[in-house]
Amino acid sequence: MKITVINHRQKQWIAIETDILDKRLVKIKAIKGRRWSKTHKKWLIPNTKENQVIIKSILHIEKNEVSKESEPNQNDRHSGKTERSKEKTFIKNQAKEKSTILILKGNKLRISFYPSKEGLKYIKSLSLHRYSPEYKQWTIPFTDKNLEKMKYFAKKQNILIEVRDLREKRAKKLQKPPSLHVRECPKEVRYKLIEMRYSPSTIRIYTNMLQQFFSYYHAYKPQEITNEQINSYLRYLIQVREVSESTQNQAINAIKFYYERVLGGNRQTYYIERPRKGRYLPTVLSEKETILLLKTSKNLKHKAILTIIYSCGLRISELLNIKLNHIDYDSNRIHIVSAKGKKDRYVPLANMAKKMLDIYIQKIKPEEYLFEGINGGKYSATSVQKFIKKYANEAGITKTVTPHTLRHSFATHLLEKGTDLRYIQHILGHNNSKTTEIYTHITQVGMEKIKNPLDDFDFS
Repeated sequence: MKITVINHRQKQWIAIETDILDKRLVKIKAIKGRRWSKTHKKWLIPNTKENQVIIKSILHIEKNEVSKESEPNQNDRHSGKTERSKEKTFIKNQAKEKSTILILKGNKLRISFYPSKEGLKYIKSLSLHRYSPEYKQWTIPFTDKNLEKMKYFAKKQNILIEVRDLREKRAKKLQKPPSLHVRECPKEVRYKLIEMRYSPSTIRIYTNMLQQFFSYYHAYKPQEITNEQINSYLRYLIQVREVSESTQNQAINAIKFYYERVLGGNRQTYYIERPRKGRYLPTVLSEKETILLLKTSKNLKHKAILTIIYSCGLRISELLNIKLNHIDYDSNRIHIVSAKGKKDRYVPLANMAKKMLDIYIQKIKPEEYLFEGINGGKYSATSVQKFIKKYANEAGITKTVTPHTLRHSFATHLLEKGTDLRYIQHILGHNNSKTTEIYTHITQVGMEKIKNPLDDFDFS
């Protein structure tokens, strides 16, 4: 029989863990107020002085049924500290209760432990708190401050907290093969990619994908690998490594490029199944959330980056490639050079964005690129991704915000203000109008005018 004291639902309980065949269980069940906890899988008894006396008396009833662990040994007799004396003082020795805080998609915290009165008061002071009757748990917005607060409240209740991040299901990490099995991507692949003017990121992805593929079939020469083996490798990526659809497509593209472009294979006799394309709606911020995000940023460079991404509807790579001579102040526009698909275009420069750029350039004084790193050259895309998440959390935005979220938000807000889809397509640099049409599924303009037929029914 194991006895501890735990905190459960703002109360202290004496928790008893015992075998179902233990005869003392009958007397424990007879105690007033006792209950079985499915969460802790223990018997819980209100922690009162009266119940402490009752439990101590139950432990002394049948000496022959007390486990050997509670019997005194010679060393304990000599020291005057027996196992039984330790068991009598179980109330003072409280074991830490373990609990978990989950970080959910949409930047939310799910709290699995029952908070103290002070913690509950803090939770209810937050604007987006929710209580789930199904899980019997509280959910609050995920920010570093809220997480630290919950850890603080848990510590006061003697609860040990584990934090698990469930926001993104990532592919399982590739186990590095033995050095003898590693096969480098053939140099001809890189030469061919450079010759065909592929972007640096595409060259990096293709060479990395082919290195993994050839290392997987390290015992074979590339020309000896069959179509069936290629499909078997793709099944390994899907079933074992659980990669995303885009990673699967990248692997297919890299393999096809090698066999068709580098080795000159015949397309008609070479076939690989592609994954079904998902149709997902992008995450979009409301105008209020966008303003809140921009206001939260106090760093001048960061604010200028967020403003230009949103006001011009740019991809992250397009933003980082802007040079000072690409900005046309006279016509209020920016020249986007060699964007996705090797296409150039002009995007409008808003008056407020223009004023901010003037202040930014005068103070920061970039030399070549509009946004440069500490040591010059292009600014880091990773840095942009990190600080935009940081500001979104500080602003209390529960959506998952990335640089591309601002691009989607800009297009949706343009559509809601009545801008023609053809102009939005041109500003965003979409090759196909169907890509731009996705924003018609997000906007709420006109939806309020639709009358639901249920409103005409009388079934009360």
